[in-house]
Amino acid sequence: MPDAALLAVSHPAGFLDALILVAGFERLVRCLIPAALIQGLPRSLLARGLGMISFRPEERELAHEKCCALLAQKATVVIFAEPCPTGPTAGKAITHTAASIAVEADRQQAGSLRILLFPVYLYLPVGHTQAKGPWIDVDQPMTAQDYVSGARGSAEDQAQELAGPLAEKCQANPFRLRTADLADFLGQVENAFRIGLQEERKSNPVEKQSLNGFELSRFVVEWGKQTNYLQPGHLISLRESLEAWRESRRVGALHRLQVERAGTWSNRPLGRGVICLESVAGAAVVVYAFVNHLLALAFLFATKLLKKESGRDRTTEWFWRALVVVGSYGIQIYWANRMWGRRVAGYYAPTLPFSALYLWRYIWLLSHQTRVAFYSMNLAAEAAKTKRLLARFLDEINRALDDHAKLLGLPH
Repeated sequence: MPDAALLAVSHPAGFLDALILVAGFERLVRCLIPAALIQGLPRSLLARGLGMISFRPEERELAHEKCCALLAQKATVVIFAEPCPTGPTAGKAITHTAASIAVEADRQQAGSLRILLFPVYLYLPVGHTQAKGPWIDVDQPMTAQDYVSGARGSAEDQAQELAGPLAEKCQANPFRLRTADLADFLGQVENAFRIGLQEERKSNPVEKQSLNGFELSRFVVEWGKQTNYLQPGHLISLRESLEAWRESRRVGALHRLQVERAGTWSNRPLGRGVICLESVAGAAVVVYAFVNHLLALAFLFATKLLKKESGRDRTTEWFWRALVVVGSYGIQIYWANRMWGRRVAGYYAPTLPFSALYLWRYIWLLSHQTRVAFYSMNLAAEAAKTKRLLARFLDEINRALDDHAKLLGLPH
């Protein structure tokens, strides 16, 4: 980039964010960052060494003048977005700031300075998200002179004319949720709040407030829209926490339904005890049965009779399977007679078909009774886990709303 460059980052300023941007570009970039973010000697020294421009709220104009001076030297300056009051202008302050700096720098150089404005989108994973990152996406540049040179009026008017098309580009954050996905997320947040309030009412029967007509406040909706624009990584992390709670709730409801359908036997302590006892004690018989049928399984596999084929007659297929199993029984009984005598072979022979029948029985037991008995014993733990996930998600949402209100200087 041989020309002066102004990078408008649609992400709130942060020291880590600035470091990522400094490391992400080959050319030296000078980040405009609030002084409150670089307090402490290590950060201060590092920021100074990297050429960051720090400013206090009352020094904003002076910081903008420094940016203009750097642009005059054809440097690359980075400015970050700032949270704005909710409303139609939310998240657009960055475009006006960038446009104002570009216009002032152009005026100081009498229109001879070519300034490129790059919308930059930064994605940083937040919390225990599955998303990988960080990611930096740089949009196609805009030339400030194309909008400023031919514009008449004051510097403010020229800045407004430049800020319009820049705002359109900055709003197209590739990391944000789509409008439909954001609306779905906010709807799920509303449902989570409603369920959380219902849980509170169960633990506090004195509370009589009705939840009919409950809906998210405008502040929460606007917070979601602005976070989707400024910090999509945070919103995606919240969405994953929400999905974890919803999945736990879905699995718990499915297990509870299976337990209810299984009848009272699996729900009673005696019934669960009998099922668990048979599941443990029957394992030895199953191992014996499996070992005794290894030869039959090998023959069935070799003759491809284990595999179902649509073009084969089912009656004929089962006939050949039975023939192979009986044949393997005969071989095993013959060898038992040769190895240990007729008496042992006589005792061994009846165990073959009976162990096979119990093997089928045990498979049915595991898939129907044991599984349902385990679900029945684990319902309370699953319900507690679901409740914890909901509480954690609501706590994350409330912290995010409190932080947003604090940034805007609103009571919370």
